[in-house]
Amino acid sequence: MSFRQIALAAVLSLAMAQVPIAHAQANNDFEFVATVNGTAITKGLFDLNLKAAIAQGQKDTPQLREAIKNELINRQLIVQEVLRQGLEKNVDLEDQIAQMRQNLYLQVYIDEYLKKDPITDQELLEEYNKQKQYLGGGADTATQYKISQIALRSESESILVISRLQTGESFAKVAKDVSLDAATKAQGGLVGWVAPQQLAQPVASAVSSLTKGNFTKTAIKVGDAWVIVRLDDTRSGKIASFEASKSQLKQAIIQQHMNDVIRRLRETSRVVQ
Repeated sequence: MSFRQIALAAVLSLAMAQVPIAHAQANNDFEFVATVNGTAITKGLFDLNLKAAIAQGQKDTPQLREAIKNELINRQLIVQEVLRQGLEKNVDLEDQIAQMRQNLYLQVYIDEYLKKDPITDQELLEEYNKQKQYLGGGADTATQYKISQIALRSESESILVISRLQTGESFAKVAKDVSLDAATKAQGGLVGWVAPQQLAQPVASAVSSLTKGNFTKTAIKVGDAWVIVRLDDTRSGKIASFEASKSQLKQAIIQQHMNDVIRRLRETSRVVQ
């Protein structure tokens, strides 16, 4: 189950904690799968969690249904203990519910989009070929680089830093000392594995000419910064097949659609920050 669905179930259970079984029986439409100290666990809540588990690839079996029911019972026991101790006062429930409502509405919007305009295999194949071209120029394999970087304010500062590296100072130590990039500084400048297409063109060109363990002897201007790059390693990986990539391709197409929708809504809305 996803975090969103688990959290939602917990909140719904908390709401249900205030519905006694006597009230539940008075409503003919109210179905439940269990009660915990007189509080009903609704069939709707059970079905929500079952649907989430099946959507993640689990098979609808008696064992799965029993496991979900017991999990809901366990959650309700915890909910009741939280209420008994008065710990609910420590939870910003209104904001938590607001966030979950937003996530649910987002999912409803996506579901409606897919219902009206289902993603076809042809669209998936077009997206696959586009990404394959991006990653490996259309080939079945793609080269990736593991790199580290030191980002600096000026070219003159980069000259001094390169001098330190050439005298044998550790690239990681120097990166921790002087790099401007907060995202990589703590890791000694480590960026990790990237495809050439993910890098700025001057950086990609420089990295492709480096041998493992070497760094650029002149800094590269990238935006407002000057960057020294070291090639830590290279690898060649096989690009996943179309069939194996379908799920990720579908998510990519959905994300592109949502980006278009958000851009359109921003253009026609008044946003004050």
